[in-house]
Amino acid sequence: MGLKSSEAIVIGGHNLGEADRIVVLYTLSYGKVRAVAAGARRIRSRFGGSLELFSHGRLVYFERPTSDLHRLNEFALCEPFHGLRTSLELLTAASEVVELGGMAGVEGEGSAELFALILGALRRLNNGMELSLLLRTFEIRMLRTLGYLPEIDKCVRCRRSLPEGVQSFGLNEGGLLCPVCRGGAMETTTVSPAALGFLREALQGEIGSSHVTLIPEVREEVRYLLQTFLEFKLGRRIRSARFLAGIPGFSLDTLSSH
Repeated sequence: MGLKSSEAIVIGGHNLGEADRIVVLYTLSYGKVRAVAAGARRIRSRFGGSLELFSHGRLVYFERPTSDLHRLNEFALCEPFHGLRTSLELLTAASEVVELGGMAGVEGEGSAELFALILGALRRLNNGMELSLLLRTFEIRMLRTLGYLPEIDKCVRCRRSLPEGVQSFGLNEGGLLCPVCRGGAMETTTVSPAALGFLREALQGEIGSSHVTLIPEVREEVRYLLQTFLEFKLGRRIRSARFLAGIPGFSLDTLSSH
């Protein structure tokens, strides 16, 4: 058993027994870590409220070499991100960020790029950045971090330049297809010039810094494309994203004031 320490973000967890809690964290140095916080649910627990979902802090834990469930010794809170729990929409949007982080994270393999992507998105959500564009930027950058960045500049098959106008995107191929190559593709969806413009700009600058203005129809197009492609590549549904899209009467366009 060895003592390890790393910067970490709480990305999940569940209760264990009468007083303990299993906490799932994404760490800068060691990737995804699952650890038991003994007595975390007691009134006078030494952890207090530091282990709430989304919390960012400094983790100290005892590694158990023969198990993937370790023992949490200390979590020094740096950023509690209380603002992310002030509305259902913010809570669900932040949940998508950590859910994707948990799906992408590998136990024992830290990624500074993935850690910075998750933490940056939580900070900007907490500071009131517009949700829809931020989440779409996060999603395409997540694809790039995982090595799944779709080809959006040339035909992914023949590498030829694409004609102007609406394009075809192949899920299996992982990018845009020219009129000649799209004939043999199994699963395709259309992508408008406005959607492509946003995706290209979202890969530049800071997360959520895109100045592209999208009408609701194009926002929905980008959301559908990115989430469908992420689920295809990860082989799992993004539950929080599906929940957020299905909230009755909810529009991400109305949330820029949060």
